Amino acid sequence: MISRFLLSLVLMVAGLLHIFSPEMFDPAIPFQMKYEINLFAGVLEIFLSIGFWIPRLSELSSKICALWFILLIPIHIYVSYFKIPMFGVDEPLFLWGRTLLQPLLFFWALNQQRSGWIISQQWKNVLFLHYEVNPEELQKLVPYPIDLYNGKGVVSIVPFVMKRIRFPFLPSVPGLSKLYELNLRTYVRINNKPAVYFFTLDSNHLFAVLVARLGFSLPYRYRSIEISNKDTYRLKSDDLILDANIGNEIIDDEFHQWATERYALITKRFGRDMWGVVEHEKWKLQRVKLNQIKDQFSPQFLRNNHFLGASYAETLDVRFRPFVCITANKRSFNDNF
Repeated sequence: MISRFLLSLVLMVAGLLHIFSPEMFDPAIPFQMKYEINLFAGVLEIFLSIGFWIPRLSELSSKICALWFILLIPIHIYVSYFKIPMFGVDEPLFLWGRTLLQPLLFFWALNQQRSGWIISQQWKNVLFLHYEVNPEELQKLVPYPIDLYNGKGVVSIVPFVMKRIRFPFLPSVPGLSKLYELNLRTYVRINNKPAVYFFTLDSNHLFAVLVARLGFSLPYRYRSIEISNKDTYRLKSDDLILDANIGNEIIDDEFHQWATERYALITKRFGRDMWGVVEHEKWKLQRVKLNQIKDQFSPQFLRNNHFLGASYAETLDVRFRPFVCITANKRSFNDNF
């Protein structure tokens, strides 16, 4: 609510300035129709500011606002490159700093949505390795009630290739067309809803790690990772090496459904519980035979426990909705919901 109010206030002030003090923005407009452009910008920003608070218009206002901020980026680059004074200041640091604010405003607007998405990805060569762990030991490491499968705690190692990363209105991000990820996760129930909790998420792409940590508050780490799936599935990272054969048999049993058909994750941001919805089709899983694994990646207690099985998915398209702050039920795993 506070975030929406602040963004709405920014838009309202900017809109009024465009209408009543257009000379402030005239230097940034490289066209003759300065008055008309200022009037359009002002009216649009005022309507967007109001639209955030009208239920039927809220989602649309968020999307149009995000698109508007994207469309303004070339103008800001033009102003910064040619050192055109804005608000009486032509200091390059100020001009470029103002330009770099536009992507932040873009994500700020997208995060006002309720049902729209903020980032899409394609996951390929996804391997799940599932382990049974002692519920009491597991609960000590997880700040949320763990979700048990027939009384068993479950932790999974999941390596995969991430591709086609993009944001609304934009093509795939240059330099992020392909990266490798390796995560260690377990399963929780938050307010009686199944979700995933990540101990760690490793990636070989430093920029992606920074974006995920700063933008989504996820526990990413930078690691060397290589994944190939030609004759056999092979993974090599700083602390995990494995080799597996992918079978043709389709898996659709209760356990693998329980472990993979989860459409939310939970993390913490500034001490608050943040809930993220993940949209995707149902997993199409294949059976896997694990040939070799050298594991210094997972905790010692996991390496000493029972291997429950593995599965593999060739590809999956996913979309993430904006994270929302929730009040999570933190009773232990043996309490009733």
